[in-house]
Amino acid sequence: MAVAAVASTAVAKDYTVGGSNGWDTYVDYDKWAAGKTFIVGDTITFKYEPYHNVVEVPAETDYDGCVSTNPVSVHSGGNTTFELAAAGTRYFICSIPRHCLNGTMHVKVTTVPYSASAAAAAAAADAGPSPAPLPSPPADEQQHRSNSASSPAAGPSSSAASAPRHWQQQPAMAVAGLALAALVAMAA
Repeated sequence: MAVAAVASTAVAKDYTVGGSNGWDTYVDYDKWAAGKTFIVGDTITFKYEPYHNVVEVPAETDYDGCVSTNPVSVHSGGNTTFELAAAGTRYFICSIPRHCLNGTMHVKVTTVPYSASAAAAAAAADAGPSPAPLPSPPADEQQHRSNSASSPAAGPSSSAASAPRHWQQQPAMAVAGLALAALVAMAA
């Protein structure tokens, strides 16, 4: 259990709610949260102008109705961070009149317990969609390459030049995969 806690802390992320747009009336927060895997130990940070606030409400009915009369907490000041310390769903709204009711300033965050598979899902979501495989070069291009490689004028060949193109274009994915493998090994 201690290993899982260390591993979850090592991969914990801070998500800025709304990304570079922050917490404001013109952002689709359902779309922002879609596809993200929030893991216990992560944090979410709301960045907003002074005419907004962040209200955590206790129930989905309060969230759906933009009801802030029984808040869990109320925050103002432009920069508010919440630690996602337990698995479950938390509900956040802006209580300024019409900001939530206009259908935008509310976000639901569902947090899952730390596990290697949850960490992998979060890493995959952050990486975005995998690029489509590159098509094979035309046969005449392959022939040109093999002739160039055997020619003394071609110079020394490097392993990078002979590696498949998709290996050369995805070093970040390889590093992420190695990091994930190391975390899994630590947890085992």
